[in-house]
Amino acid sequence: MFMTNVKYCLLLVLVSGLFSVSKANAFPWNFDMWIQPSILPYEEPVAYPQLSVTEHGLRIKPLPREDFESITINPTPATPGSLAHGEKLFNRYCFVCHGKEGKGDGPVIKRGFYPMNLTSPAVIARTNGYIYSYIRYGGKVMMPSYRESISSQGAWDVVNYVRKLQGNPKTEPEKPQENTVQENTQEDGSSN
Repeated sequence: MFMTNVKYCLLLVLVSGLFSVSKANAFPWNFDMWIQPSILPYEEPVAYPQLSVTEHGLRIKPLPREDFESITINPTPATPGSLAHGEKLFNRYCFVCHGKEGKGDGPVIKRGFYPMNLTSPAVIARTNGYIYSYIRYGGKVMMPSYRESISSQGAWDVVNYVRKLQGNPKTEPEKPQENTVQENTQEDGSSN
C-alpha cells in the first residue's frame, strides 16, 4: 500500500511539473532579451524624421561631410576651456580606442581592433575639418559616428585637444564668445 501511494505521489509531482512548465511558455528562456528591436554594433542610430526642425528653427539634416573636410582653420579657438572640454569628451568617447595619448593603444586592442594613431604624421597632415568630420560622421571603415553623442561645438573642442596631443595648438586666452549655433544637437544627443 505504501508503494502505491509513493507511485501516485511521484506521478502527481511529474504531471504537475509538466503542466507548470507548459504554462510558462518561455522557451527558449535564454533568448528572451536578445531578440528585440535594437541598434546593433556599428549600425547607425535611427535617423531624425525628414525635415525635422529644432526649437531654434534650424533643420536637423546635416551638411555633407565634404563641406567640413576642407576646413583648415578651427572656428573654435584653442582656449583652456575648449581644451578642457575637448579632453573630457576625448576621455569619454575616444580613449577606449585611441588611448590616453592618442597613440592608438586603447583597451580595445585586446579585442583585435587596431585604431589610428592620432599623433602619426598622416593624421597631423589632415585638416581640422577632416578630423571634425570623422568625429561627427564616423570613419569610412570602423569608427562609428558620434553625431548623437558629441555636439558640433564639442567636436571642435575635441579637434583642439587632438591637435594638443600632436604638439599643437598653443592655447589662446579666453575671450567672451558670442552665442552662436553651428549645429543643433547637444552632447546627450537631444535637440537644443
